[in-house]
Amino acid sequence: MDRVTNKRRIIISGREESFHVAFIKNRKRISILVDDSGEIQVRCPPGVPLKNVDSLLVREKSWLNNRLVDVRSKNGRRQPLGEGAALPFLGDRLTLRLGSWGRGTVFRCGDDLWITRINTDNIDTNLCVRRPLERWYLRSALAYFPRRLDYWSQKMDVPFNHLHVRNQKTRWGSCSGRGNINLNWRLMWAVPQVVDYVIVHELCHRIHMNHSNAFWSSVRQFIPDWEAYREYLKTMDSPW
Repeated sequence: MDRVTNKRRIIISGREESFHVAFIKNRKRISILVDDSGEIQVRCPPGVPLKNVDSLLVREKSWLNNRLVDVRSKNGRRQPLGEGAALPFLGDRLTLRLGSWGRGTVFRCGDDLWITRINTDNIDTNLCVRRPLERWYLRSALAYFPRRLDYWSQKMDVPFNHLHVRNQKTRWGSCSGRGNINLNWRLMWAVPQVVDYVIVHELCHRIHMNHSNAFWSSVRQFIPDWEAYREYLKTMDSPW
């Protein structure tokens, strides 16, 4: 199997936390991450003893605690997905509108984004609003990303194979050895310049499959302010 997962537990600041250990084929080192939902994930090469993983997490308890506090604090500040919620969209701020009429469609009207056939008197927003909202963002990304990727591919004279729009929590984009470009639909929360930066970043990997000085020089040639856009992505939180 390419991936085998184990679930384990650790005590952090007096609280029992669970974490998932994934053994991934061809992986060369152990990595730890805490995703936006507060889930701890450990990715390892095959054959690493679980006791080694446990020891690593014990050593990283301080970092894990700080990261969990930060993520949970941000989650606590996130707005509910109700009538009037603000939604970022390529530099615009849309206002969520909910209607009990219609056929369950999602559409934009000016600066309003409507989701219809919603029972506004009895609503679990996570179940009734989030899924159609995320599907709308995904469809928008499928329409927007190809145009920008084609533009930059021609401007840079760098070809690519296929574009895939992904639903990922921890990566904004990637480039495979076969020349496939993967982009996260959540980039639609950002301003257009940031989307362009990620696209240029991944196209530059068609030339340099690393993050060497030569790679960053290539990025800077087309996106002089790339550092600012990278920082933007580091601080961009989920709006819901």
